Amino acid sequence: MGTLSLVLSGLGIVAMMFHYTTHNIILGVVCTILLAGAFAIGTVVMKKREKEGDFVSNMYNFAMLGHGSAGVVLVVGAVMCVIANIMKKPL
Repeated sequence: MGTLSLVLSGLGIVAMMFHYTTHNIILGVVCTILLAGAFAIGTVVMKKREKEGDFVSNMYNFAMLGHGSAGVVLVVGAVMCVIANIMKKPL
C-alpha cells in the first residue's frame, strides 16, 4: 500500500505538469484525485504501521514519501490555481 501511495503521487505530479501546460480542466480534476488519493493512502498506511509498532521515520518509507510529496504538490497546486484564476479576471 505504501508503494501505491508513491505511484499515485508520481502519476498525480505528471498529470499536474500536463495540466499546467495544456490548461485542461479534466487533467486538473484527475491530478487532484490522484494526489488526494496518495495523501489519504499514505496517511492510512502510516497510522496502521504506527499501531503495529513497525513505523520508523528515519528509514526509507514509501508511504511517507508518497504522503509528503502529494501533500506539498496539492498545496502548491492549489495556490497556483487560485493565482491563475485571480489573474484572469480584470481589475
